[in-house]
Amino acid sequence: MDSDCLVIRPARFDEADLLSQICFRARSYWEYPRELLSHWEESGVMSLSPEEIEEDPTYLIADEEEDEILGFYSIRISGAECAIKNLCVLPEYVGTNIRAKLFLHACEVAEASGAKQVTVVSDPLACGFYEEMGAERIGEMIDPSPVGDRALPVLKLDL
Repeated sequence: MDSDCLVIRPARFDEADLLSQICFRARSYWEYPRELLSHWEESGVMSLSPEEIEEDPTYLIADEEEDEILGFYSIRISGAECAIKNLCVLPEYVGTNIRAKLFLHACEVAEASGAKQVTVVSDPLACGFYEEMGAERIGEMIDPSPVGDRALPVLKLDL
């Protein structure tokens, strides 16, 4: 992957299924129990609709040389607050700077839209990434699931 060939661009509504697949592959990387992955898939947690892409800023990062989408994010901006709804990268790019590029881009888009802070309800396994990016834990949210309740860290970053 040549970083000169990477481009971040707005997602198109017709890419919703592909982005949903990236989300599923990203979650599958962490080896969650199959029952939990199935629950997320059936409940729509890991799917993105064309309407969501139209309503919420959604951007993807692509390798233009390989014609491959490597990851994406979506955010919801409401006044001075921005919530990261999704930030997913293909498993083979975990540990590269792809996630960081997407996160920083999301912060730039949020700030340009008037947001003063970014919040994220993080997967517990991704919490360290957001902390490395400067976000601080401000609480947690309980996520009920068929394999037991999960405590999801809530983080905030002032812009």
